[in-house]
Amino acid sequence: MTRAFIDRWVDRFDTVYGTTPLAEVPWFTAAPGIKLIEAVIDGLIKRGSDIVDLGCGPGVDAVFLAAAGARVVGIDSSAAALDRARTLASWAGVDVGFRQGDILATGLPDACADIVNDSFVFHNVSDEARPLYAAEVYRILRPGATFLLSAFSDRMANGTGPRRISASEIFDTFPPNRFNCQHLEVYQNLPTPTRPGQYHWFGVFRRMPS
Repeated sequence: MTRAFIDRWVDRFDTVYGTTPLAEVPWFTAAPGIKLIEAVIDGLIKRGSDIVDLGCGPGVDAVFLAAAGARVVGIDSSAAALDRARTLASWAGVDVGFRQGDILATGLPDACADIVNDSFVFHNVSDEARPLYAAEVYRILRPGATFLLSAFSDRMANGTGPRRISASEIFDTFPPNRFNCQHLEVYQNLPTPTRPGQYHWFGVFRRMPS
């Protein structure tokens, strides 16, 4: 069975979320992604949308989207992360359907989502799992629905953490016969003490008909 993630990262996730204060988790920012906020403001994400947040972690994006009026399902393999996500949703007073699961086989119905959100998940996906991941994203999206992709770009300095992703890797994984690219950009995200130069991809793709 193909594992979704690069082993050296996935094996740490549950331990980190179970034992480390969120403020000390290197990738935790306590705020939804800048581009996700813009997508709500600009109307790309509409109230009442059915959204699947893949690799939702402690639930920051999922809770934000639910507070913005979406119906959200958050999928993550880490039980510890989902415990924190449910606590955050309770504090915010929103209902999110958090589920422990595999991003390669979510168990969700076909064509159930208006939006699939990938917030810095893809750059952890192993080479052999990429086609399976793209196929699952395609399967759960409705025809014409939107896939939002955020990932470390190859403009970032080398260092610890996820791999840096090139444009060709994105297009090879999400090819134009299945995903029509509406927008792809590199933008500078919030700096952290260990990564002051955060250059990330943000992509908007439409699911092509079968």
